[in-house]
Amino acid sequence: MVAAWLTCLAASGSALLASPLLRGAVVQTRHSRSVKMQSDPFATRDAGTGFDDEGGMVRGIAEGGLTLEQVTAAAGQAGPSLPVEKAAKLVLKDPEWNLDKMEMSATDKDFEIACNSMDDAEIVIDVPPMMNTFEDYFFGLTADSHSSFSISTDESSPLEGRMQRRGGEPTVVKIKCEPNGASGTFDAHLCFILENEPGFSKFYKISCTSS
Repeated sequence: MVAAWLTCLAASGSALLASPLLRGAVVQTRHSRSVKMQSDPFATRDAGTGFDDEGGMVRGIAEGGLTLEQVTAAAGQAGPSLPVEKAAKLVLKDPEWNLDKMEMSATDKDFEIACNSMDDAEIVIDVPPMMNTFEDYFFGLTADSHSSFSISTDESSPLEGRMQRRGGEPTVVKIKCEPNGASGTFDAHLCFILENEPGFSKFYKISCTSS
């Protein structure tokens, strides 16, 4: 009788596995429960909201993740900019004698960079503190600067803030030139304005040669 019962059980198992309802399904076993899916240890998916309708991940980071709507909205936002009244003050000073250049000049220092017309070039300008007190500042490019130039605001000091005292950390300005296929020499002027000590403001010229 035991042999007959085992034969019946084996036949039932074969029929169950051959059933079209289970064909291709994953059968979970005790061993399979202990297997964990390997994934990025620094990111997890949100259960239930981790994917959009087409299967792409929308909320990839469990903490601080963005929804599809938030990502779309952020993509259309412009970077930080100066208030209109400060942007209007981004103009070169009148030419004066520059001892380093040994000539009359409207800028304190000039820089030259170069790149391929389909590439880009960057320059970092450090403005050291020149006063014995903390001073409010703001900086930006003049309105007549070539359109290929921009300030990398995410890699620079804030556009407006308070400068350290003499001997402290410099204010950092990173400027990028992207010719976008154009060839020639393009110019931009950076104005670093000290609001309460305008006579100590700094002005720079950046020239980029694209070939």
